[in-house]
Amino acid sequence: MSTIPKIRVGAGLHGESLLGVVEERMTEVVHASPAGSAGLIEGRSDSTRAASYHLSSGGQRIRARLALSAGSALGLPPEDSVAIASCVEIIHNASLVHDDLEDRQQFRRGVETVHAAYGFHVALCSGDLLLSAAYAALARFSNVLLLPELLSLVHSRIAVVIGGQCARLVPIGDEESDMAAYDTIASAKSGALLSLPLELALKGSSKGMWSEDARRAAEHFAIGYQIADDMEDVEQDRGTLSVNALLVIAAASGCPINEASEKARSHALAHLSKAASLAGSLPNGSGALLREIARELSHRLEAMS
Repeated sequence: MSTIPKIRVGAGLHGESLLGVVEERMTEVVHASPAGSAGLIEGRSDSTRAASYHLSSGGQRIRARLALSAGSALGLPPEDSVAIASCVEIIHNASLVHDDLEDRQQFRRGVETVHAAYGFHVALCSGDLLLSAAYAALARFSNVLLLPELLSLVHSRIAVVIGGQCARLVPIGDEESDMAAYDTIASAKSGALLSLPLELALKGSSKGMWSEDARRAAEHFAIGYQIADDMEDVEQDRGTLSVNALLVIAAASGCPINEASEKARSHALAHLSKAASLAGSLPNGSGALLREIARELSHRLEAMS
């Protein structure tokens, strides 16, 4: 269950008017036929349909919105904002397809997951197709001289996400009783793809010196978000491979789950406060949307006490 607050902004704010263009672009690059591939179209059809099926299932498009908001604030041409937004949103959705495959999830957003609807092998291929399509989306960025740096950054952040995912699936330390290890995994697994739209927009507008602050803001938000999600799923996560913050705190301190919940809430609020502060410091208000989401999630957590 997603705990990211619903974004309540009107069309035109934060670059929202371009969100429909992003949807069209994602579909376009997923369906693109490589030159000389006519004989392979039948082999591509299942993975393409499955990828489109997943994209059509919806979602808040948080990462696309972050890119559009930052791009608008930083004065990027609309086409460049769309290229960044499409790229990062496609990567995120590729990760969801693979996550559902690893976790054997049957439903996402109220509909069957790709692997439930199309089978294991097609789901694996459709996730790979989405990941490849993300690079095609970013290739539309107008300043070709910047593309090597942007593409390298995309790979770097994907590698961080994969590292976080592997640490979650194959623990290498004492993550089940160590909040420092928990924070590291949460910031890697979710933070990298939340910072990527901001970092790409900053680098694309010659303000790459702010990337470190954008990365830290997103990592702090990711920890707060993951804890908020854990607070809703604690009973569901008992006895599973999921590393839940409340269960980690309870195991480490020997306290009951209600006390662990309060400690987890305080931990999350501290990270969300840092996220909002860092996001608010980014140039030209480019982190305004991330700051808004962090504050809304903080209000939700405070109301739960």
